[in-house]
Amino acid sequence: MKIKSLILILSFCSVGFVQAQKKVKYEVGASSSFGSESEVPFWLQSNKKGLVPNKSYAMADFLLGMDFDESKNKNFDWMWEASAVSYTGDESKLILDNLYLSLKWKIFQFSLGQKSDEILMDGLSSTNGSMLFSNNARSYPKYELSVPEWTGIPLTKGIISFKGLLSDGISTDNRYIDNALIHHKKLFVRLFKDYKFSVSGGIEHVAMWSGTHPEHGKISKSLDKYYNVFTGSGDDDGTFSNDSYRLGNHIGSYHVDAYYTTDKFSLQAYYRSIFEDGSGRKSENRPDGLYGLYFQNKQENTAFVQSALVEFYHTTDQSGRFRGDVDGKHYRGNDNYFNHGEYKSGWTHYGRTIGSPLFTNGTSNGHAVVINNRFKALHVGVKGYIASLIPYKTYFTFSKNYGTNASEFESALNQFSGLVEVTLPAKKIPFKIDLACAVDQGELLKDNVGFFIRISKSGLFK
Repeated sequence: MKIKSLILILSFCSVGFVQAQKKVKYEVGASSSFGSESEVPFWLQSNKKGLVPNKSYAMADFLLGMDFDESKNKNFDWMWEASAVSYTGDESKLILDNLYLSLKWKIFQFSLGQKSDEILMDGLSSTNGSMLFSNNARSYPKYELSVPEWTGIPLTKGIISFKGLLSDGISTDNRYIDNALIHHKKLFVRLFKDYKFSVSGGIEHVAMWSGTHPEHGKISKSLDKYYNVFTGSGDDDGTFSNDSYRLGNHIGSYHVDAYYTTDKFSLQAYYRSIFEDGSGRKSENRPDGLYGLYFQNKQENTAFVQSALVEFYHTTDQSGRFRGDVDGKHYRGNDNYFNHGEYKSGWTHYGRTIGSPLFTNGTSNGHAVVINNRFKALHVGVKGYIASLIPYKTYFTFSKNYGTNASEFESALNQFSGLVEVTLPAKKIPFKIDLACAVDQGELLKDNVGFFIRISKSGLFK
C-alpha cells in the first residue's frame, strides 16, 4: 500500500506545481446505460477502462488536466490529468480513473501515477491494437519511461527509426496474490518511415510478480529478482509449485506491421502474436494471434467512411492440447493464455481481462480467471459522418468460443455483439450528447439489447 499511496500522492502534488503555468481543461458528464437483460450488452461495458459496471447504471464523471503544448517545438514540456467516475445501480462506487503527471524532454516522456493507455486506431480496434493491453481493465499506479514517437536512429538518414517503453507498477485490486507488481516493456524498429511503404517489428513483454501470497506471505521483490523478471530468466526461488520455473506470470507478443501511405489515405496491416512460455516464444503455437487491417481517409474530415478496421483472432492452437509427459512423450502445449498456475487471478485487474476483452473473464474459487481463451473471431469497425454532419462509430464482432483446454465448452458457442454510436450536433445547445445502441445475440452471452446516453460539457478555464 505504501508504494501505491506514494505514487498517487506525488502525482497529486504535481498538479499544484503546474496549475499556475497553463490553462486547465475540464470535462464533466452524466450518463446512463441499461439493457433488456440484467446486464448491459458486451460493447457497452467492455473497453471502458474498467469504469462501467456490468448492470444498468447512472453515472457522473469529471476530468481536469493540462495538455502538452503541441503548438510549440519545445525541448521540455509537461501535462497532468485527474479524472474519476461515480455510479449507482446494482451497487454504488466512486472510482479514480487517472491521476498522473507527464514530463516530456526531447524524444523522451516520463509519466508517474495512475494512467490509462492512449486510445489508438480511432477507437475501432477490439483490443487497441495490442493483444496484451486493451483499455478493458482499470489503470494502475506506475512509472512509465518511453520514446512514444518514431525517432530516427543517428547515421541512418531516417531509414531506421525506433520507439519503446519501460514501465513498472502495482495492482490495486483484491486478487489471489495481492499487490502483485506489473512489469511492462516494448521495443519496436521501423524501416523507411518517411517512404510510401514501410515496415516495423518488435516485441512486447509483461510480467506479474512479487506480491503477497495467501499462504506463503510476501514474495521477494529484490533487485536480483527484478533482473530475473526483466530478462525472463529462470529462478529457483519464489515459485510455490512446479507449474513454472520462471518468477512471476510472463506474457509476450511479437508485433509485425506494414504501412502504405499516400496523400489520400493510409493503410496499416498488422500481426500480434501471443506467447506465455518457450513454446509460444518459438512460435510453436502458430497460427495463434491477431491479424488486422486499418484504413484512414486523409482527404476529408467529414467523409462517410473516415476510418475502417478489420481484425481476425485465432487462439485455439496454444502449442497443442497437452503439457508435460504423456505416453512417453514430452509436450509443451496448453499455453492457457492469460491464466497462470500461481498468479491464479491471471492477466486481469478488478475482474476484467487486461488484454483483449474477447478473452472472457469469470471467477473460480472466489478469484478472477479467464474462462474462455480458445476462440476464433472476426471484428469489423467503421467511423465517419452521416450527411457530413453527425459523427458515428460502429463495430460488429462475430466469434466462435471453445472455453479453455482444462474446461472446454461442450460445444463451440457462437456469438455476435454489435454497437452503433452517434454524437448529436450541438450548435444550439451548450453541451454534447452521445447515444449508443448495442446488441448481443448467440450462445456465449444472453440475447440482449441495450442503450446508452451521455450528456457532457468540456472546455478550458479562463
